[in-house]
Amino acid sequence: MQIKYRKAQIEDAVILNLFMEQLIEAPGNISKIQQQIERISQNNHYYLCIAYDSENKNAIGTAMGVLLEDICEQCQRFLVIENVFVSPEYRGHGIAKGIFQELEIWAKQNNSYYAILVSENHRETAHRFYQKAGYKKMGGFKKIF
Repeated sequence: MQIKYRKAQIEDAVILNLFMEQLIEAPGNISKIQQQIERISQNNHYYLCIAYDSENKNAIGTAMGVLLEDICEQCQRFLVIENVFVSPEYRGHGIAKGIFQELEIWAKQNNSYYAILVSENHRETAHRFYQKAGYKKMGGFKKIF
C-alpha cells in the first residue's frame, strides 16, 4: 500500500462527510462541507489533509491543520490540529502518523513553533497515539455554543 497526502478538493466532500459522521457520531452536510473546502482552499492558513491509498485512489484518513498567529514571545504562528480521522480498516498502519508529519512539515515551513490539539476524554486510543507522536497531555477546556 502506497500512501500519499494532499489538500482536500471539493470532490472529497462525500468521503469527508462519512469520516466526520463516524468521528462525531452525528449527521453531516455534504453541501456545507463543499462550501467549506472551497472557502478554506483559498486561505493558506488551512491545510485540510487527505491521506489516500495511491493504488486504488481511496481516501483513508484526514485531519485539518490551521495556522494561528500568536502574540507571545516572538509572535510566531502555531498549529491547531482538528478533525483527525482514519478509516477503521486502516488504523494501526501509520496513516495518522503520516498525516501528522505532513501537517507538521507544512506548519514548520510556515514558521510555526508548536502544535496543539483537543480530543474528547473517551478517545483513549487516540490519546495514546498523540502521546506516541510527541504530544504532551496538558489538559484543556471546550465550550460549545
